[in-house]
Formats: sequence, structure tokens, C-alpha cells
Amino acid sequence: MKKITALKCFFLVCCVAHTGLCQTNRADSLLKKMYTAHTDREKLEAALAVCEDYRVVSRDTLDYYAFYARSLAEKINNKKLKDLAELAVAADYLRWGWMDSVQVTVTPVLEQNSKENTNERPVYFKALRLKAMSYAMQSRFQEGLAVLYKIINEAEAYKDTLTLSENINTIGSVELGLNKPREALTWLSRAHSLTTDAPAYKDIKAAVFVNMAEAYLQMKKNDSANIYINKGISLFTETENLFNLAIALQKQSAIFIASGHIDKAENSLKELIALRKKGGDSAVFVGDNVNLVNFYIQTKQVDKAIDYCKALLVIGDLHSSSTGSSLNLANHINIRLDYYELLAKCYKIKGDNKQYMQTLEQIIAAKDSFYQYNSAQAIAELQTKYEVQRKENTIIQQQLSIIRKNNRFYTLLGVALFILLTLAVWFYGYRKKEKFIAAQSVARAEENERKRIATDLHDNLGAFAASIISNLDLIKPVAESRSQTAIQELRNNSQAMVAQINDTIWALKKDALPLTSISDRIKSFIQRIQASYPDTPVNVVERIEQDITLSPAHAFHLFRIAQEALNNALRHSGALEIMVIIQSSKDHWQMIIADDGTGMPSQEAKGNGLQNMKERAREAGWLIRWKAGEASGTQVIISSAQEMGLSFF
Repeated sequence: MKKITALKCFFLVCCVAHTGLCQTNRADSLLKKMYTAHTDREKLEAALAVCEDYRVVSRDTLDYYAFYARSLAEKINNKKLKDLAELAVAADYLRWGWMDSVQVTVTPVLEQNSKENTNERPVYFKALRLKAMSYAMQSRFQEGLAVLYKIINEAEAYKDTLTLSENINTIGSVELGLNKPREALTWLSRAHSLTTDAPAYKDIKAAVFVNMAEAYLQMKKNDSANIYINKGISLFTETENLFNLAIALQKQSAIFIASGHIDKAENSLKELIALRKKGGDSAVFVGDNVNLVNFYIQTKQVDKAIDYCKALLVIGDLHSSSTGSSLNLANHINIRLDYYELLAKCYKIKGDNKQYMQTLEQIIAAKDSFYQYNSAQAIAELQTKYEVQRKENTIIQQQLSIIRKNNRFYTLLGVALFILLTLAVWFYGYRKKEKFIAAQSVARAEENERKRIATDLHDNLGAFAASIISNLDLIKPVAESRSQTAIQELRNNSQAMVAQINDTIWALKKDALPLTSISDRIKSFIQRIQASYPDTPVNVVERIEQDITLSPAHAFHLFRIAQEALNNALRHSGALEIMVIIQSSKDHWQMIIADDGTGMPSQEAKGNGLQNMKERAREAGWLIRWKAGEASGTQVIISSAQEMGLSFF
């Protein structure tokens, strides 16, 4: 329980002050702007400024201006101003301790504002911070820390150093509450590095210094703690942030006690109480009085503690002439109970049993009165909650009305978009169908043209080439060797031309060619040229698990690549054997032309034949590469774009 209370205290130190504070020059300046405003917008902006700086105005003042700002924002109907007014109301709820109302008010603001939008980002971060603080005030520290980490992660993306330093400092304060001063100093140093000397950072920097002082105090480094607490007190005095200044004085008192400076510690506590009197917040005032009495008890000044408790138990009428203006009256029963319990504690320590028993009797009487008061107070609290709930229900009904209107609008918009989308899909389908029909027409035209070219090649060029060969056979050879050579060369060229035309016609006349058909064509080509290279056998090995079909153009490219590879191997490799391996698996295939010759010098890779092979493979979308054989020679490997897991010899 003590650890939870300490954590809540640290959250309060570094998040913001949630109790009413006195009027200062800073508060007077804000209220003066409110009084001098003329238009509704000027009044709204002035009221929001008062609510924004709620650390320097009283709780009642904040309550009035928060709901005044909400009513003006509804009248002006500006989204950003309405959101800021809602956050002012949420801050007011926070000050009064209505944490559920804080979260109900903040949630719609978070939903309607985005961190990505530059104008909405400040509102978004303020709403998130209020949510974190409401969790902390309910002792839900894990949820509060989760929201703080979220703020830090998002603020870093936008380099929002003000938001970062404020929230990183708060995380450092939580580490202090968990008695982890070294971890806390890491966070606090990071927060301090993000601050500047600009006025907006002064309160944050002061809070960082106060927390650093607490960290060094926990580490028993009193001199460093004293340096940082003085810096924090100086800055809080300059900014007139009296709530946090009072907390800093409380920390200073603890540092003085740890250092053995009892008189200085007492002076700090008295100065703190003077600030509370100036602020007029009785709840905080009682807490500080209790701290001072406990201080007297801890420092063995029991008589001083008894005298101080008796002075605190004075009752009377503030307006009576017999009551001194310097006295602090304790008419409220629950305040008197705290002081009676402290007084009884003092008498017990001193060993004055008579006074101790009398004080216990006074405590019993006070508790009876307290229970009677508490039941009346409970009824009043129920009535207050009812009024608040009724106001919130009115707001919810108004929001539901707006949501219904929005739903009708979005429904109509959705129907319109659906109709437009349906028309777009129909139009897209219609265009796609037209393109498909056009593509089919083009494909049929290309197919007809391909077959026509094949027929022309067969009927014209093929016939002419065959005629040349036939006429050469009728020419009688002449004795002259040059003439015989020329006639033989013409015959060879004509036969090669016929073979080339036949190969082209073979590819063009088919709609598609399977891998086995290409393999057969390669075998025919090998038979034609084998007679010219009788000492170099060429063998074809087929490992075709599934026959794959290629288009005529691709089949022709593959055949030409194989032709060029075989010609190169036969002419230049000096091989004793050449093997052609054709293999396939599912949708992938591979062809290897391998020889056991001398290998291919690197400069040959620049030849026109090899460049033509690469160009054909690139155009077909295949892989082609040359690599050295395992023992000797060269392998030319042509494969489909995806490599197969097939073994090579």
C-alpha cells in the first residue's frame, strides 16, 4: 500500500498539479485576458488559456471556466476549439477526482484526432496524457505507463521535444517511486537533454531537477541532491508554479534531514505550509501539517509536535472579532480526527497516559460525529454524481443524434459509391472483353501469316534451292580443279540452304512443339553433319519425365542455339565425344551440350555466334551459361527461367 501511495505521489509531482492553487501574477494575467475579451471567440480562447494553465488557478475557477468554454465552443462550432474545450472539462474532472468521467470525455477526442494530422496532433497528445494521468490517479500504474510509452514512441516520430521531455520525465518519476534511482536518472537525463531555455520548458526542467534531487537522495548523494533541488526551487519560483514549488520544498526538507540540518528542514516545511495557506486548499494543507508534525516526532521534538497539534485544533468563526486573523481553524470533523490521532501518538511517545486517554476519548467522539457527517456527505455525493450523469446523458443523446444524421449521410454515400463501383466493374469487364477479342483476332492473324510464310518458303525458296541442286547435277565437271571446287561448293551451299529452309518451315508450320519433337530435330541435324566429323561421335540422351510444349518461336530459338553449340564443339573443341542431354521435370526443362575437348578460351565468348546464342536466350526468357566440364571440355547449359533440381553428369 505504501509503494502505491508513493507511486501516485511521484506521478503527481511530474505530471501536473491537480489541486487548487492560489492567485499569482501569472493567474491574474490569465484572468485579466478573460475580462478584457470582447467577441465570443476571444472569450473562448481566453477561457481555454485559463484551463490550459490550471496549475495556477483554483479548482472552483477551473470548474467555472471549463464548462463556460464548452458552452462557448458549442456556439462557435469550431472542431479544434470544441476538442480543446472537452479537454478542459476532462482536466476539471481530473481535479475533482472523477476519473471515469475523464476517460469518457477524453475517448471521443482521441478517436476524432490523429497524430498524422499536424493541426490535430497537439490535441491528440494532450488527450493521451490526460488519459495516462487518470489511470495514475486510480493507481492503475501499468496502464498509465503503457499510455506514456505510446506517447513517447509517437512523439519521437515527429520530433516533438516538448511532449517527449514532459512524458520522459514522468516515466523517470515512476522509476523513483519503484526505488530505482539509477534507472530513473537515465530517463531524467534524457528528458533534460531535450529541454531548452525557452519559457515553455521551464516547468518541465524544474520538475526534472526536483526528480534528480530525489534520485541522488535515494543514492545517499546528499550534496548532488541539494544542488538539483535548489535549481528546481529557483525555476518553480520564477514560473510561479506554487503547487510544484511546495512539493520541491518537501523534498528539500527530506534532503536537509538526511544531511543532519534539522533547523533548515523545519524552515522548508514551514515555508511549504505558508504556500498552502496562500493557496487555501485545506486537503493539501492538512497533509503538509501532518508531515511537519511527523517531522517533529522523527527528530525527537515531541513537545513542539504537541504544541503544534494543539494550535491546529483551534475552532471558531472566521468572521468573529474574537478570532485572530492569523489562526487556521479546524472546524471540519475529518480534519480534526487527523490532528487528534497525531496528538495521541505524541502523548504515547512522551508517556503522558492521562493526556493520552483523554485524547483517545476525543477521537471516539470525533469519529461518531464523522460517521454522521459521512452519511450526509454520501447523500450529497450521490446527488452530485446524479447531476453529472444527467449532464453526460444529455451530451450522449446529442452525440447519438449527430451519429444518426451521419449514418444516414454515409448510407446514401455508400449506395452512390456502390452504384459507381458497379458501373466501373461493368465498364472494366466490357473493355477487357473487347481487348480479349482484339487479342484473339491478332493472334489468329499472326497464326495465318506464320503459316503463309512457311508455305511461301516451301513453295518458292525451297523449290528454287532444290532446282539449283538438280541443275548442278546436270553440269558436267571440267578438268580444271578450281571449277570442280566451285561446283561442289555451290552444291554444298544449296543443300545447306534447303536444310535451313526445312528447319524454319518445321518450326513455323506447327502451332506448338513438344520437347521430344525438338530432340528429334536435333538428332536429324546431327545425322546430316556427322559424316563431316566421323572421328567425333555425338550422342543424344533424353531424360524427359514430362513432355513440355514450346511455342514455334521458342522451339526455333532452342534448335538454333543447339545447332550453334554443336557446330562450335565439332569445329573448335577437338573433342573425342559430344553429348546432348535433354531433361525436364514438371514445368521446367534443361538442355546441355557437353564436350570433352580442350575447353573454351575466354576470348571466344566475344564471338558473334555466342552473342547470337545469348540474344536468343534473352529474347525467350531463358538462362544460358558456359562452364568447364568436370574432367575437361565445356558444357553449354540452356534452361527455363526457374532452375530445376536435376543432376548433371
